[in-house]
Amino acid sequence: MNRQDIKKTIKISIFLFILAIVIGYTLFTSKAFIKGPEIVIQEPQNGSTFTTSSIVIRGIAKRSQNITLNGKSISIDDQGNFKENILLSPGYNAVTLTAKDKFDEIKEYRLELIYKVD
Repeated sequence: MNRQDIKKTIKISIFLFILAIVIGYTLFTSKAFIKGPEIVIQEPQNGSTFTTSSIVIRGIAKRSQNITLNGKSISIDDQGNFKENILLSPGYNAVTLTAKDKFDEIKEYRLELIYKVD
């Protein structure tokens, strides 16, 4: 191998190394966007039983632009926290939370609750 071939090989190697770093960094930083929105319910736990009809649903909507509770839009703060009061019907209740991100990807979370009337 002559000197020019070595320089050419080094230039190609450096270019490929930088390209790999750029692609790796891009994939690492876009991982959250690729995952889409996420809903984390802090309270109540799925399957909980209540003796009062009014409860508070509290949680975090990650990477979400908006969130709905049974089709009704609810507000979230800058960190994605939400808190919403709901009324339960006697017996079994299913609550659906839907989060949507800026790429129109949608994630749903189904919360099943029981209201026992004495």
